[in-house]
Amino acid sequence: MTLIESDLNSLKSLPCFTSIVEIFLLPNGMSHTCVKVSTSEQEYLAKKLNQDTATTEIYTALICSNSGLSPCVSYHDNDWLVTEFITGTSLAKPELNSCEQISTALTLMATLHQLPTPEYDLSIPTLDCTKSVNGLFTNPTSFNAQVRHRLASITDILSCFINDHIAHCEVSNVVCHGDLNFTNVLIDTVDKAWLIDFECAHLAPVEYDLAMFIAVNNISVHHISEITSNYILLAPSYRPNSQLLTYYILYSYFINGLWYLDNISDSNVDNSLQKRAIEQWTAFDSFAINQSLALPKLLPIIN
Repeated sequence: MTLIESDLNSLKSLPCFTSIVEIFLLPNGMSHTCVKVSTSEQEYLAKKLNQDTATTEIYTALICSNSGLSPCVSYHDNDWLVTEFITGTSLAKPELNSCEQISTALTLMATLHQLPTPEYDLSIPTLDCTKSVNGLFTNPTSFNAQVRHRLASITDILSCFINDHIAHCEVSNVVCHGDLNFTNVLIDTVDKAWLIDFECAHLAPVEYDLAMFIAVNNISVHHISEITSNYILLAPSYRPNSQLLTYYILYSYFINGLWYLDNISDSNVDNSLQKRAIEQWTAFDSFAINQSLALPKLLPIIN
């Protein structure tokens, strides 16, 4: 992967940079261009923004930066978000055990959820499950009409489950990260944890963030009770609803698999994305059976 010339020129022209010493393209971004920019004074991380989520990512990064949850924001515009560069490694590093990973991520999540919720600012959108799923059908060759009909049916069922439960319970929205993958947590050289990458942020119930956290990190559902109990200790004002959490876990498996499949290139099939899609949809089918929910199976769509 190389940095295209237009991005390089755009990056060099940003007013936050003086006396650039080195520009290094980071290899770890799955869907975004991330660059380490070294100047004579400081090291920065510059992330190329997706225009559909740029406002959300900038706004959430700013409020998290101001709260000490994420790296300091040095500059932003419609195309780039520039923050201080954190020297360290991700929470996904293999030498950490799962208990350490979960505990660290949950602490950051609970802190985020307890930040003031922007009631009248539309910079962070309220989660709309159906809209989010429909936004993933960008590759017309991914699914035929029959499969699309099945996926639409599953979307309607899950959205109905979730919306009906929210309507009949006292459920409030918080700022949710929406993609609290272990790779989106950085551990610096003094073991401080930093939360990064906010393009999936939404206003949603805490159950959504917990569900996506469990799904995207392939955490066994046998740990749900333990994770919920630990979360309550960190955020005592919230009591996750087990049924709503169940629906959101199924939704998270569902949409994650869709995302992986939608990002596979026809000309160069990415086996890692295919494998991740299979993992998510296998978990969906298994968890639906475990919860005695009569939902159409997803795995046959891939196989």
